Amino acid sequence: MSIRIPVTIRSLFVIALTLVSLAVSHVASAAGRTEWKSKVLKERREEQPNGDEFEDKNGYWKVEVAIYLPRAPDVPHVPMKFEFQPEVEYERTILDASGKVVDRKVPLVNQQASIESTDVEFLDSGTGKIEARTRFSFKLTRGQGYKAGEYKVSLHDGRNDQAIGTPVTLTFEGKNTVIHREPMEFKGEKKKKDAPKDDAAKADGDKSKDDAAKADGDKPAADGEAAADSEKPKGDAASDEPQTIKQKPGGCGCRLADDRQESGSGLVFAALAVSGVVLRRRKRAAA
Repeated sequence: MSIRIPVTIRSLFVIALTLVSLAVSHVASAAGRTEWKSKVLKERREEQPNGDEFEDKNGYWKVEVAIYLPRAPDVPHVPMKFEFQPEVEYERTILDASGKVVDRKVPLVNQQASIESTDVEFLDSGTGKIEARTRFSFKLTRGQGYKAGEYKVSLHDGRNDQAIGTPVTLTFEGKNTVIHREPMEFKGEKKKKDAPKDDAAKADGDKSKDDAAKADGDKPAADGEAAADSEKPKGDAASDEPQTIKQKPGGCGCRLADDRQESGSGLVFAALAVSGVVLRRRKRAAA
């Protein structure tokens, strides 16, 4: 007697086996484990020789972790890759004119992970043997692009890219640079009143007119002086200095020629009258 299993039950059984196999393979792929000394890291600053601290941009976080491998590696130094995926940024902003700084956590999505590659030593300096476990520490600085916030950290073996342990979330404490997001007021220049502008234009127009009139007035003045000099009597003309005469000397010559012509005609008439009287006296004496 055979027992028939419904198709639905068989399908569920196959799915369960698949999930179990995936979980087992995932555990097998995660070779070893990690133990982090602290998952909340405080920001530190290096000190100068005189005791003063460096600026905030030189702050750093010290990461300390214990790494356990399934077996001791063949070499004393094993290349490792620490992958830091940003998840939350601690933002400090100013939202209004009051200048009050507001702290808030900003979730980050699809951020590019930062990978720190380094060689981890598994050699015990006391015994000279290669061990399967070790403790390792390193620094992450703001100069490398790290900020206060939360990071998902995973560790991989650099030889075969195999995951070591499970990913953890580390918190980097500290104060990031303040971001100004208060509303900005754009104040334009006030428009000048039209009246002063019109007055200025009018003043410029009057000035140009005065200049033109002044330029035109110089010419009539010169012509007027020439006419006045031509109409002056001979005595007045003779008394003027040479540098004050601004007309051609031909004008005075024409007047002198006319006067000489009139005086010459008078002498002719006088001579004719005298000759007439002399002829009459001679006729009388002859008779």
